[in-house]
Amino acid sequence: MEITSKTTGNMLKLFLTLGMVLSSILVVTTFFYAYFYEVFLSISIIDQAVTIINVIIWIITIILYLVWIYKVHKDLRNLNATYPIKPSGALARILIPVYNLYGLWNIFSTMVDFLKGNTSTAKHAKRIGLLIPFYYILFFVTDLLNRLIGAELIFNDHVLFLSYVLDAVLMVVFLMMTKSIFESLNIMGAEYIAEAESEELPGEVISEETMELEKPL
Repeated sequence: MEITSKTTGNMLKLFLTLGMVLSSILVVTTFFYAYFYEVFLSISIIDQAVTIINVIIWIITIILYLVWIYKVHKDLRNLNATYPIKPSGALARILIPVYNLYGLWNIFSTMVDFLKGNTSTAKHAKRIGLLIPFYYILFFVTDLLNRLIGAELIFNDHVLFLSYVLDAVLMVVFLMMTKSIFESLNIMGAEYIAEAESEELPGEVISEETMELEKPL
């Protein structure tokens, strides 16, 4: 079975890696801004350039993430028609305010339960399960901090620096989760193909034997 989310998953991993690198750079520049402002003035151009690029990368990453999570659930439903979350349901769990407080956790915890049922993907399920609380908390805490800072309701150098650190950590956690989900689907897709081929093989052998018997003496 072809994994439809594979191409999008590779692109998402690439942009998450770029985002992680850019976020790390911004952690450094923000550190100088908060605690060594004179030094920051000499690298402020770098900070501005990286900030602009990071915003563009982040917007593309969000779009890729939504496309990827839709395709991931399409793949999961193809692998098992009884998988409880539909692709459209996954998007609703992420995009609908308030509902996403439950939905975001539900998406990944359901995925973990499903992957646990396969011995080949059990280790990935365990890894994702360990990362879910960190991802969940970081996702909403960074979103809240960025909104408050953007609205100038909080303007404290320490909080500003903390927000950039948490953004970078969130990137790392999400990249790790994405890789585990990506690898799990590839494993299950390969197993699905191997199982389908093994089921077809006996029929082909029987057919060839029948043809040999039916040949005139």
